[in-house]
Amino acid sequence: MTETLTPPVTGSPLAVLFEIVAASARLTLEEERDGAETAAADHVYAAYPDTLGRVVEHDAWTGYPALRDNSVQSSAVAHLGDGLWVHHTITAADADHHDALTLLVPCTCRYGYVPSLLLDVTDLLELLQELRPTGGRAVHRGDTGGPYCAGIPAA
Repeated sequence: MTETLTPPVTGSPLAVLFEIVAASARLTLEEERDGAETAAADHVYAAYPDTLGRVVEHDAWTGYPALRDNSVQSSAVAHLGDGLWVHHTITAADADHHDALTLLVPCTCRYGYVPSLLLDVTDLLELLQELRPTGGRAVHRGDTGGPYCAGIPAA
């Protein structure tokens, strides 16, 4: 006689399958945060080994769980100093998953941030070249600055 480790089947086969999927898909918030931090660190070390991979430590990432109601994926951020942040998430488009890395740059007016999506290391190097003369701040173009900052407001 063998022991059964699974509970007896109750309900329709489809209902049982739904229960199995629901039980296996439940991640705790901490698991989601950890997964987001690991994914961010892995992407940075693989795609930016000689730039961000050299300056962002694995434990520098802070993960955030997904927001199910708003369809926002889990993500992670790391502070680069002087108000700069790097944000990582994984986007899902047409069943393909892609790493999305965004540099959040403070404005010269200090009232907001300008996000810059980084597709590869070339994008990062070009952006850093632009930011170097301003000490890592985004210059307003066609904007008077001050309370009329065109960037994302600082929290």
